Amino acid sequence: MNKKVIIAANNMIFTSKIMTVLDNYDAEGIKAIRSDEIFAKALDLLPDLIIIDLNLNGIEAPSLINKLRSYGATKGIPIICYSPHVLKDQMKAAQTAGATEVLPNSKMTSRMGQILGKYIHN
Repeated sequence: MNKKVIIAANNMIFTSKIMTVLDNYDAEGIKAIRSDEIFAKALDLLPDLIIIDLNLNGIEAPSLINKLRSYGATKGIPIICYSPHVLKDQMKAAQTAGATEVLPNSKMTSRMGQILGKYIHN
């Protein structure tokens, strides 16, 4: 498994779905749920993708995204964020901070294989 993906999500069902898709692409999913842990793993592993649940307790996603974008080593890592579609301000803040894609939960769920595949197969 050469490809690595950091998964910042606390919902076990959603995380399990992500892990299943990653297994199909022969990619390794690495869980991290605190901002400092996500950042440290991103610097250490230089993953191919970072997935962030914008509702994850204990992180301020826009600040984390800004920090990832401000370091040369992590600047180019694609970041996918997802959130309930009703939280438009939260989604806009993540996009403004530099997230590569910000999707509603429903789209992330229904097209997960296709969405993750475009980053894993690059």
